[in-house]
Amino acid sequence: MNIYKKQFYVKNKLNFCFTIISCVLMTAINVASAFILKLIMDVATSGSLKDMKRLFLYSMVYLIVLIAVMFIKRRYYNNFIKKAMVQFKEFAFSKLLDKSINSFDKEVTGRYISIFTNDMASIETGYVEANLKITVQIMSFLCGLAAMAYFNLILTLAVLAASFLPILVSVIFGKSLEEKVRLVSAKNEGFVSMVKDLLTGFSVVKSFRAEKEIFNLYQKENAQIENAKNGKRKTGDFITLLSASSSFLVELTTFLLGAYLAIQNIITAGTVIAFIQLLNLVLGPVEALGPMLTERKAAVSLINKIETATTAAEKKEVSEEKTDFSHAITLHDVSFGYEKEQSILKSVNLTFEKGKSYVIVGASGSGKSTLVNLLLGYHNNFDGEIKIDGIDLMTLPTSSLYNMFSVIQQNVFLFDSTIQDNITMFKTFEKADVTQAMEKSGLTKLAAEKGVNYKCGENGSFLSGGEKQRISIARSLLRKTPVLIMDEATSALDLKTARLVEEEINKLKDITRIVISHRMDEGNLRLYDRIIVLNNGIVAEEGEFDRLIENKGYFYSLFQVTKSA
Repeated sequence: MNIYKKQFYVKNKLNFCFTIISCVLMTAINVASAFILKLIMDVATSGSLKDMKRLFLYSMVYLIVLIAVMFIKRRYYNNFIKKAMVQFKEFAFSKLLDKSINSFDKEVTGRYISIFTNDMASIETGYVEANLKITVQIMSFLCGLAAMAYFNLILTLAVLAASFLPILVSVIFGKSLEEKVRLVSAKNEGFVSMVKDLLTGFSVVKSFRAEKEIFNLYQKENAQIENAKNGKRKTGDFITLLSASSSFLVELTTFLLGAYLAIQNIITAGTVIAFIQLLNLVLGPVEALGPMLTERKAAVSLINKIETATTAAEKKEVSEEKTDFSHAITLHDVSFGYEKEQSILKSVNLTFEKGKSYVIVGASGSGKSTLVNLLLGYHNNFDGEIKIDGIDLMTLPTSSLYNMFSVIQQNVFLFDSTIQDNITMFKTFEKADVTQAMEKSGLTKLAAEKGVNYKCGENGSFLSGGEKQRISIARSLLRKTPVLIMDEATSALDLKTARLVEEEINKLKDITRIVISHRMDEGNLRLYDRIIVLNNGIVAEEGEFDRLIENKGYFYSLFQVTKSA
């Protein structure tokens, strides 16, 4: 049993054990009902009132035990299913969170949405519940056969021989259903991804008047997934039809042979009635086990799919966890391109010293954001070396990088929760620290007007672009990491507010600040210890503002062009 399957039973063994015990008792009770029916028939044909009273007493005891066992099963069965799925989903999601940003960005998010919705529902019914039901069905089959053998061995052997026909049907056609289940899962991934894209790009669809084309796309994908589901249903129905037909043959064999043996006075009428009752315990499993085993096999393939999708794929030699930043980040002859033939960065050599502030400027497409993404470990297929305090970035655990860097992105994501939750990311911080972060990011006015418990809406739909960026800035300031990176983080703010925010950030002590800026505002640029100028992936110049202006190089030209614009 792999580690994913074990999650269904971790700290869930008590519920599991009582569920199995109650299922065993229910099987015994069902078998006992056949004996009671036999007694009723025998008493009716040749018994006395005294026998009737004793039979009534047995029936009352049977009823009390039945109610008690059903109550136990109801409690522990449902508790087991609930806890099993909670633990499995939490484990799978925790594994997903262990993946690096680089690894996650290569995946299609629609795949994960499908996994944590549709696939999880299939696993609950097809694996967790099926395991218990299969256990019950097997016990019912064995106990039913044992009780039949007790009554009459010849009739039992006839039933057993006929029972192999439904099992053979499921073995032959089970593989086909498993393939259909996998196809439905794959089609559903594509459908979910498409719907997510269409809803995300709703404004683009409307502005380009592409409603008809988008509807046609939706119609095509919707038809494909429904056809796949229909194929699965048809295959399942076909297996059920064959199993039901085979079961009828088993019933017919039992009735005819039972009638013959009763006519020959080999068994009593009560025994025939008992056999008919026990037949449900034998035929039920024979008819149900085939589809159940097939569904279970399909569910196992979904569990394996989830394991593959949520397991981190990175395999690199990892050094010990680095918890501090004491000297510098250095880049030596770093080159990188998303495609081998086209380099975005070319032989970059830079040093970011602890506690200093840097602003990276350059024309659009010059490699500013790509440079920052390399520092964050988003890409590992670069040439050259990037070291933090002399340690190769490639050998550092991704957790060390996340603990060392805070990033304020241009495109801000907010959860559909409160301003407070979006700042703290649902963690607990000292109130004074939260207040300070809000003050430095210019959020005080928003908090005063709307309150920190104001709901931001889906991805901050109830807030303006500037308000969302202020929350993102406060979120990063609150972490107090050694290095703070801002990627066009003040682009949605007006010039005055942007300068105030950057002034507050530059007042932070013992923090290395690396800022990407599209604004060539002199007041902002003078705030930084060093300006790094990129041009077509090359470090064209670096230095303080006044020296770069005096050099009248690429930075001077860029500054003048922006200023005149």
